[in-house]
Amino acid sequence: MTAEKTRAAIKKMIEKHTKSVTVSRKKARESLIKEGFYTAEGNLTEEYGGEEKTAA
Repeated sequence: MTAEKTRAAIKKMIEKHTKSVTVSRKKARESLIKEGFYTAEGNLTEEYGGEEKTAA
């Protein structure tokens, strides 16, 4: 597979994934949590600019 065909295939997979996880707000939120962008509480994870976790 050429680099151009590889990029086209990846782009198609991304578009398919995006379409499937943006069918509803609930599905989009679940996806963002599963992918590690947000916590279950709705806050950004530390890796994406959220507050640093501290030991209690």
